Amino acid sequence: MVHVFALRCGSAGQLMLKLGRRVALVGTLIIPLAPPTVWAAPAPMDIHAAVRTGDAEKVETALKSGADVNAPDNWGRTPLIVALQQGKAQVVEMLINRGANVAATDAWGRTPLLVATQLKNTAAIRLLLEKQSDVNAANKNDITPLIAAAQTGNQEAAAMLLGAEAAPEREDNLGWTALMWAAYRKDDAMVKLLLDKGADAGKSGRDKSTALELARSRGADASLIALLAARTPSASSAKADAAAYRATQPKPVSAAVAPKLSPAIDTSRIVRGNPKAGITIFEYTDFQCPYCRHGARTVDEVMARYEGQVRLIVKHLPLPLLHPMAMSCALYFEAISMQSADKAWTFYDRIFHDQHALAGGEPYLQKVAAELGVDMKNLEQDLRSQTTQDRITADLKESEQFKFDGVPAFVVNGQVIEGAQPPQQFFEVIDSAQRQ
Repeated sequence: MVHVFALRCGSAGQLMLKLGRRVALVGTLIIPLAPPTVWAAPAPMDIHAAVRTGDAEKVETALKSGADVNAPDNWGRTPLIVALQQGKAQVVEMLINRGANVAATDAWGRTPLLVATQLKNTAAIRLLLEKQSDVNAANKNDITPLIAAAQTGNQEAAAMLLGAEAAPEREDNLGWTALMWAAYRKDDAMVKLLLDKGADAGKSGRDKSTALELARSRGADASLIALLAARTPSASSAKADAAAYRATQPKPVSAAVAPKLSPAIDTSRIVRGNPKAGITIFEYTDFQCPYCRHGARTVDEVMARYEGQVRLIVKHLPLPLLHPMAMSCALYFEAISMQSADKAWTFYDRIFHDQHALAGGEPYLQKVAAELGVDMKNLEQDLRSQTTQDRITADLKESEQFKFDGVPAFVVNGQVIEGAQPPQQFFEVIDSAQRQ
């Protein structure tokens, strides 16, 4: 409603007030009075955008405008996790001092401490430990900060974590401990540190390997092998100890309780197995991720068990902060697939089998492609093609939609299986789908 104050000018100087009319023609002077408006506070600034700039003043302004210091983004990441991933040291310290929740996780279950350890950010690790961060909190691959320190060879971080009571006996989804990862990397100093802190050399992983066997398979120095051999119990007692330990661990959540998803199917992309199979496995993967390597082996086992009944569709979720060659591998796989499905699947198998060779960078990928008989001229064009780029982009967008911020992740007939889980989880989902 518009209120109109009408003033009639004349010898009598009379004053008239008319209310409730949109238009008033009372005299020579018409003054509209707008109704009182309700004051609204401005919307808080986008704190994640401010964090990504690395500008501490912008972050401070966002917080003062009412932005939530722990607000999750589309990936479930808090501003603190984003700042750690962006390497914004000043912003990381500011957010921690402004009350950022050091226990908050992203969609993949990573805590700020785990992210900092994976990125070898020793300064942030120290700050987070001062805030009593949980040193044994693990992500969906059961990677703890100590395991991450062993994977990245960060001895200083490992020492700090052990000093904060990180448990050296914790295993990841592969059944590997920090000691096993250190042995796999042939990291003498890390192995000695972990053994001195009580790490058990007798534990074996899902693949039955021990730290000693891993060191031998990787061609470690004789001194390292001798050290591990002296600390490794007999095979029989080691297996019994490992079985007893696993019996006390919580079982992974069944995939049957996960929400159902419907990934998009691009008919121009290659399929492994029976294209008309009733069971579809979508594999969101990173060619440089060791957990994806084991995930690929699991899928091989699943497809062998259900031969002719299952098809595999690969989607890409490269994590460049952790795996710098992952994006190149994804592009090569898709580019090769445009020439030959068989050659692309051979590339897939070989990269996962010889994953450590990715240290050779792009020349190694070119070498593999040439050995597969790929037309290198066409490959170069396809690597730069819009089609190849669009496929990766579509996969990344879909991963964000599904809140997959870690690998491997699988969707099996709509059911989600996250992390490098054992084949039995796939068997349960597939058997259930076939009974319906």
